[in-house]
Amino acid sequence: MVHRAGKPRLPDREEYDPDPGREPTPEISWAEVERRLEGERNYWLVTTRTDGRPHAIAVWAVWIDGALWLTSSPETVSARNLARDPRAVVHLESGSNPVVLEGSVERPSPELVPGPAIDAYEAKYGWRMDPADAGMPFLAFGPSLARAWSADDVRGSAVRWTFDA
Repeated sequence: MVHRAGKPRLPDREEYDPDPGREPTPEISWAEVERRLEGERNYWLVTTRTDGRPHAIAVWAVWIDGALWLTSSPETVSARNLARDPRAVVHLESGSNPVVLEGSVERPSPELVPGPAIDAYEAKYGWRMDPADAGMPFLAFGPSLARAWSADDVRGSAVRWTFDA
């Protein structure tokens, strides 16, 4: 369940304010964030290495029922990082209209991977993933916090949401 937490704290900087005389940009809606998450082709996944250094990689994924479903070989750096520490950050490619999600990743058993995630992944990327394939399992990223804004009017558009566990 999504809970709107309100406006993130922003420093008092004039570049966060729209041009004088211009109508402020309305806050971004959760429906708009979900539209962006559904429509994106590439997502950046950030995990943490054993020594604390971040690791970022572009991944393919689909947004289905409040979770981002991705696949990754258990041999990759990101999958090994997530097996040790499931906390992660996912963000879209846009720097003008960013969406940043914080949360954690789990590896559900194959029977718990929803059919719509498999179908959406195939429709989006032309590759039908088999949830039972241990060499490329589905992973489910569930957000605990989301932030979104428009670079044209950071102060007016920025919103932060939190989620029930």
